[in-house]
Amino acid sequence: MHDYIKIQKKKIEIDKWNEGCRINNDPGQEFILSWIEKNALWFRQEWEKSLCKACRRLADCGIELRRECGTYHPHDD
Repeated sequence: MHDYIKIQKKKIEIDKWNEGCRINNDPGQEFILSWIEKNALWFRQEWEKSLCKACRRLADCGIELRRECGTYHPHDD
């Protein structure tokens, strides 16, 4: 669960930054709450289907939630 939360937080931060660039202003806390309301379910469903949650490269590209990946490397646990 810890990885899921870290990756979701990173995705929200990136989307917030992109929106800030688009509007040329900080979209603020409202953007985060709106993102959660609109995207949390979708993100969770895609996370469950993705290879990323079991990949050593999770921190690099986990926000992409890939189902297929040429650079997938499973954890050595």
